[in-house]
Amino acid sequence: MKLNNYEKVENTNIDFKEKVEYKKPKSWLKSVSAFANSNGGILLFGVRDFDRIPVGLKDIVKDSEKVSELINERITPLPRYELNTFKEDDKDFMEVKIGDGPRTPYYYDSDGRKEAFIRSGNQSIPAPKHILDGLILKGQNTTFDELPSKYDISDVSFTLLNASLKMKQVKN
Repeated sequence: MKLNNYEKVENTNIDFKEKVEYKKPKSWLKSVSAFANSNGGILLFGVRDFDRIPVGLKDIVKDSEKVSELINERITPLPRYELNTFKEDDKDFMEVKIGDGPRTPYYYDSDGRKEAFIRSGNQSIPAPKHILDGLILKGQNTTFDELPSKYDISDVSFTLLNASLKMKQVKN
C-alpha cells in the first residue's frame, strides 16, 4: 500500500484521521457506523485531516489493538471490517476498510445511547429519521411496500379508484 493510492481529499468513501482518539473515539467510530450503513469506506489513520500531511502513528501496535477493541465493543451489530498497517517514509499508517453491511442499521453504542450515522458527502452525520427507518427495513430484508397494513382488505373499498380508472380508459 502507498499513500498516493488514496484520494487526496475526503469524500463519501474515505475519512482521514491524524491519530486514534482513545478518549473521544466517537470522532472516528461514527465513520465506522456511517460506512457500514452506507456503501462501505476507508478510515486512514496517520494523515492529518485538514491538510492531508502524512504524519504517521506513534505506536502502531497499540493503535491497531485499540481500533479493533473499540469497533468490536461499540459498534452494534459488528460490521465487516479489515485492518491493515503499512509503513512509508519510516512512518506507520493504518487503513481500516469497512464493508457495507446487510444488518443495518449499525449503531455507535456508548453510555447506553445508540446512534446510527450515514455518510453525507465527506461527513459522517446522524441518520435522519426517514433514512434510519429505511436502514431498519433494509436490515430486516424488507421494503416499505412489504409491510403489513393495519387495515383488513374486507374493510376497504376501491370503488372510487376503479371508477376513476374506467373514466380515464374511456378518454384514451
